[in-house]
Amino acid sequence: MSYNRRSLPGLLALAAATATAAASISITVPCKVPAGAATLDKMPIAASFEFYFWPSYATNISLAGPCLDHLSQMYGQKVPIRIGGTTQDRATYDPNQEAYISYDDPDPLVPPMKITYGPKFFDLIAPYGAETILGFNRGDNNRTNTFEAILDAKKSPGLLKHLKGVEIGNEPDVYLYIWQKPIATPPWDANQEGADAADWAQDFINQWESPLPMLYTGSYAVPVPIQPKWPNITHLINVSFNQTVKDAVATYNQHLYALSQGTDLGVEMDHVRTAADLAVFPEYVASSASAGREFYLGETGFHGQEVPSDASFGAALQVFDKSLLATSLNIKRLYYHQGTINQASFNWFSSSQVEHPFYGGYLSALALHDADNIIAADNGTDRHARYVLFKNGRATKVVIINTEYYSGSGSRPTIDFSLEGIAGANQLRRRAGRGPPEVLRVTASSSDVTASEVSATVAGPTIGGQSFASDETCSIVGDRKTERLVIDEATGSATVRVGASEAVIVYL
Repeated sequence: MSYNRRSLPGLLALAAATATAAASISITVPCKVPAGAATLDKMPIAASFEFYFWPSYATNISLAGPCLDHLSQMYGQKVPIRIGGTTQDRATYDPNQEAYISYDDPDPLVPPMKITYGPKFFDLIAPYGAETILGFNRGDNNRTNTFEAILDAKKSPGLLKHLKGVEIGNEPDVYLYIWQKPIATPPWDANQEGADAADWAQDFINQWESPLPMLYTGSYAVPVPIQPKWPNITHLINVSFNQTVKDAVATYNQHLYALSQGTDLGVEMDHVRTAADLAVFPEYVASSASAGREFYLGETGFHGQEVPSDASFGAALQVFDKSLLATSLNIKRLYYHQGTINQASFNWFSSSQVEHPFYGGYLSALALHDADNIIAADNGTDRHARYVLFKNGRATKVVIINTEYYSGSGSRPTIDFSLEGIAGANQLRRRAGRGPPEVLRVTASSSDVTASEVSATVAGPTIGGQSFASDETCSIVGDRKTERLVIDEATGSATVRVGASEAVIVYL
C-alpha cells in the first residue's frame, strides 16, 4: 500500500447504520464449540514491512523488535513477517550493490519512485528469524531482473529455512488505475491481469524448481469491483490458474484498508463499518479453500491514505475488532502494515515511541492466544462487537468491544452486557481450584487520544492498568489488574459493564 496517494475514485464513504444503544445486551455463550466456528491459526497476527524500509525496521527502529517480541512470546516463535508493498514494484535489483538499499529521495516522508537494492537486503532475513513472505517487482515488467533477484535471494544463507512465500507483485489490480505501470495495458481487467499473473507464476515454477508450493498470490488492493471486470481472487483461482500453478501456490491473500477515506473517527471505527468492509471476504476464503489453500489478509491497516486519526486509541479498537471479526470468518492471518517511518499513521511504532495501533495488534494476539476456535456473537448491525473463543472444545473467553465514540468530555456512556449460560465455566474453575472468572479491561481517556498527546493529565491506553514503555525496551509498565465477574448461580449469567470506546476480555 502507498501513502499520500489520491483516493480511489468510486470509493464513497459507506453510510454506517448505527443501532440505538440499548441499556443491556444479552450474549449467549455456547458451552461447546458450535458447528461452523472458525479454526484459528497459531500465529494469527503478523507484521508487514514496506519494502524499501525493511532494512531500517530490521536494524534501526529499536522499538520494532521488542514490541513484536510480546507477540512472539505468546506464539512461542517469532511473529511472521511480510516484506513488500508499493515500493517492491519500484525496486531494481543490483547484484553488485554493497548497500542494503539505495534511492534518491528528496523528501524522507514520501516513498521514492526509483529504488535499487543488493544481496545484503536478503541477508537480514535469516538473522531476524521469522517466517517470511518476500516481495518482488512485477509491475515494471522486467523479468530478467526480477528472477535474478529471486534466485539470488534463494542463495542467501539460511533464508530458505524462514521463507514461507514469494510474492511477485504488490496490488496488481491498481497497476494501471493508479500507477500506470509498464506491465499494464488498458483496460487491465481480470482476464488480462489473471493471464499475466499465471504466466509469471509458471515462469517462477520453471526457474525456482523447489521447494514448492511457494507462491504467495493475489495481493489485490481493493476487495470490491470498483470498475467492471475488476481483478479478484475468485477469478484468479477459477479462471486464470491451471492446476500446475495452483499446486505451486502456498497461500492466497488480499489486502484490506477501510473502504472509505473518511476522517470522522466516530464513523470510521464503528463495528458496523468494519463488518461491512469484511463482508465480501467469505467468498475469497471459500475460493481459496476450494483450491486447498488458506486465505490471509496479506496487508492491512486502518486506512490506506494518511488519516491522522489512524494513530488514535479508536484506531487501536478498530484493529482489535477487525482482527477478531476476520479470524471468525476463517481468515487465518492478518499482516498489519508498517509503512513510512514516522509518517504512516497506522504504524505500530515510530522511531521514538510506541504508537496506539500497536495496542490493537497486541490485544488481538492476546485474545486469540491459546484458543482453538472463534465465533462472532453479533450480526454486525450495531456498534458492540462480541466474540466467543474456545479451547479444547469449551468456551474460555468472551471479548466485547464497544466501538461507540467517546470524546473524553462529559460522562462516558456505558452498556451492560449479560453473559448467559456461563455457570458451567464457573464450576470448572472451582474444580480446578481457580478463582471466579476475570475481566481484563481496556480503556483510554478518549477515542481520539494519540501517543503524542499522552501526558500527566491525558491518559493513553491501558490493558488492565498496564501500558507499554516508549523506550527501546517496549516493556510492559504497571501491575495487571482484573475485575471479578460475579455469576448468578440461579440463572447462570453475569453482567459486565463496558463504556464507549472500551473493550473487555472475559476469562471464563
